[in-house]
Amino acid sequence: MTFKTAATFAILASLATGCATAQEGPVQEPSAPPQITMGNGEANMIMVEGLTRRAGVTHFSEVRVDGDAVTTFRADSTAITFPEVTIEKPGFVVLHPVMDGRPNGDVVAGFTYLNAGQNEDVTIQIDHPADIGSKFLVMLHSDVDNDRVLDFVFVEDGINVEDTAVFEGTHMIAHIIAVPE
Repeated sequence: MTFKTAATFAILASLATGCATAQEGPVQEPSAPPQITMGNGEANMIMVEGLTRRAGVTHFSEVRVDGDAVTTFRADSTAITFPEVTIEKPGFVVLHPVMDGRPNGDVVAGFTYLNAGQNEDVTIQIDHPADIGSKFLVMLHSDVDNDRVLDFVFVEDGINVEDTAVFEGTHMIAHIIAVPE
């Protein structure tokens, strides 16, 4: 409910009971919406200290079929391992690339499923080489429908996806990381 709507209801309620009074003093402006912050929470966290990288060890291959057209994509990949990730409910740790200095939340560079609780040595495969120093936003997403599938389909508002980002209040469980050596 907005401040304006709440104020309207308060005025109508006062008039209905015959108790409307004028207040003296400055008029208070509605407060600004809370700012979203990033980092670890109390029940959810991603340990980024001790992050490791393994490159050129694995290979990624994908076959796409569209009617009669079949295409194959093969590339080197990079694996990023987080020493520990804790999530209150089952979900995913997801990497979004930083492009032109900003995280691109429309693109998923890699992800892996997490059981509820503490998860150790959590590895995310990036299906392309990731240079040392490349930046990513790493964040937690809930497995809303508990199907172990990252449902990264935009819903209603065009901002949120089905498997929503994990927040504790206005604190999003996320960090900007650089690919280590």
